[in-house]
Amino acid sequence: MPFTPSHAVVALPFVRTPLPFGAVAVGSMAPDVPLFFPVGVTYEQTHGFPSLLLFSVPVAVLLYLVWRVLLRPAARALLPTSIGSRLPASWDGREAGRVPVAGSRTGLARTAPWALLALVLGVLTHVLWDAFTHPDRFGSTVIPALAQQWGPLVGTQWAQYVSSLGGLVVLGIAAVRYLRRTPPTASVHGPATVPTPRIRHAFWVSLAAALVAGIVIVAVTRGLPTDVHTAKSFTFFAGTLAGALVLVATAVAAVAVQLARSARARRA
Repeated sequence: MPFTPSHAVVALPFVRTPLPFGAVAVGSMAPDVPLFFPVGVTYEQTHGFPSLLLFSVPVAVLLYLVWRVLLRPAARALLPTSIGSRLPASWDGREAGRVPVAGSRTGLARTAPWALLALVLGVLTHVLWDAFTHPDRFGSTVIPALAQQWGPLVGTQWAQYVSSLGGLVVLGIAAVRYLRRTPPTASVHGPATVPTPRIRHAFWVSLAAALVAGIVIVAVTRGLPTDVHTAKSFTFFAGTLAGALVLVATAVAAVAVQLARSARARRA
């Protein structure tokens, strides 16, 4: 399958549109959630049609709420200062407990339809992308070359690897361009973010530990790879487990930031 974060590249064309591009990005990754977490739905349900509307969209809505209410308000505090100081100060989410959908001041009621539309659009782009990067799907019928063998791989596998790498490269370029043209704002270490850098330091240590733990656990439970086939399998399982652990560590750190802010506010 294409690398899950690469799917978020489809959100870039919507940066200056009424649709919240963050919701497009979340929706574009939501169908792969069953690979990382046992959420009560299967990969087939989140990728099939019309079942994706019943399963992927609710998962996408939940993820978007987690992003807006929990993760985004903590982003400036957890990222390195050179990056966090260039993110919008509004991300700190001073309206604790509110859901600032799409960054609009008009509130959830008026912006929720746009966010829902963006989430559905993101989900559909994911399934469409997968149709051309997985064997035995309609993409191979539309482009017969995808079903043919090209050297060591079939066309869908080449499309999978190339599009995954291409998506990451484009996202990286977009991020660098944004950081270069955006001047730093106020300190990200003030009361509006987090009162101590220890949370941020612990967060980055936990990310490294999560990556190592994912690899070690898969190595112990499934064994080390011995050939190309087992190497692919090992990479997949280690990557999804490590990714899940990274997401959990990020959520825990975000909660810590929120609690630290609340404690600081009570003392003020």
